[in-house]
Amino acid sequence: MPEFASVAVQHYQWAGLDFMFDADGTPVLLEANRCSHMLWEYLLLYNDDTPFRLIAEVLSAADGPTCLMWRQDDPLPDADEDACWIAGHLRLHLDREVFICHVEDNQQDSDQLLTRDGNRIRPGSIFRWWYDLPWSYERSGVCVINPNAAWVAVRDKLACYSSLAAAKSFRVPRSFAVETPDEASAILSAHPDLFERGYVIKPRVGFGGHGVQIADPHDSPQLFSGNHLLSERIIPQLRDGNFWDVRLFVMAGRYLGGVLRSSPGAVTNVFQGGTPLRLDDDTAAALQAPALEAVQLLDAAAEAVHGLPHPPDTDLTNVEY
Repeated sequence: MPEFASVAVQHYQWAGLDFMFDADGTPVLLEANRCSHMLWEYLLLYNDDTPFRLIAEVLSAADGPTCLMWRQDDPLPDADEDACWIAGHLRLHLDREVFICHVEDNQQDSDQLLTRDGNRIRPGSIFRWWYDLPWSYERSGVCVINPNAAWVAVRDKLACYSSLAAAKSFRVPRSFAVETPDEASAILSAHPDLFERGYVIKPRVGFGGHGVQIADPHDSPQLFSGNHLLSERIIPQLRDGNFWDVRLFVMAGRYLGGVLRSSPGAVTNVFQGGTPLRLDDDTAAALQAPALEAVQLLDAAAEAVHGLPHPPDTDLTNVEY
C-alpha cells in the first residue's frame, strides 16, 4: 500500500469515514462512525494489521494498564469482527499486560474498573469498542478509544454535518431534520432543484444501513417516525454498472486508505449486501486530504465537548444491545 500522511488527534483515534463522489467529482462525506467496523474486511483485503498497531501504540503510551471492554457473553457463537477479535489483534502490539473488563460490571462513575477476574484497577487506557462507558474515565484523564466526547461529535449525523460545514477539501450532503413523512414531503416540494436527483431519508442516529430510504425525485417518502435526516441524493458515476462508496480509515491520525463497497443497488453498506473490494490507489490518494481534514474537524468538535465543565446530558452515549 502507498505511504499515507498523518495529522495530530486527541480524541477521534479510531475513525471510519464514508465518502462518495458527487456528479462533478467533489468528495462528499456521508457519515463518520463512532467505532468503525470493517477492519475484518480491511485485513482480508490487504493482509495489513497497521490499524491495530497504531491504536496499540496509543494505548501503550498511557500511564497505567490497558483494559479491553467485553460483554459477559462475548464472544458470541456467530461473531466475526467483535471486541474479542479486535482484542486479539491489539494484543499482538501492546507492550503490557492487558485486562479484560465486562461492560455490564462497569456502568457506574468511577476511576477504577472491575476486571473479569474480580480485581479493581485504575486504567491508563481503555479500548471500549462500541460499548457504553461512563464519562468518568475520560474525565479523569484515562485514554479512551473512542471517548464519549468523540461519540457526541459524530453520532448525530446532522450535528456532525454542522461540524464539517467549513471543510475545504470536501462537502457534506445538504440536509434537513425531519420527524414525519409529511415534513419530508413539504421540504421536497419547497426545494425541487436540490432534490432533482432524488433524496435520502435515514435515522439521525443509526448504523449498518438500517432504516435508510433512497428514493427517486417523485417517490413519496415511506413511513418513518422520530429523528431522521432528509438529504440530497448523491449519485456517483457507476463502476462496472454498480453503485459504490468508500469506507476510509484514519487510525491514531494516520490515513490508511480503506475499503470500496459495491452493489447493484443504491444501498452499498456491507450489512445490507454490499461487496467489499480493495480501494484503488488513485481513489485512495484523492480521498486522503478530505479524510484527514474531516478527522481534524471532528476531533476539534470532540475537544469542545471534552472542554465543557460537565458532561452533556445526551442519549448519544447510550447503546442498545
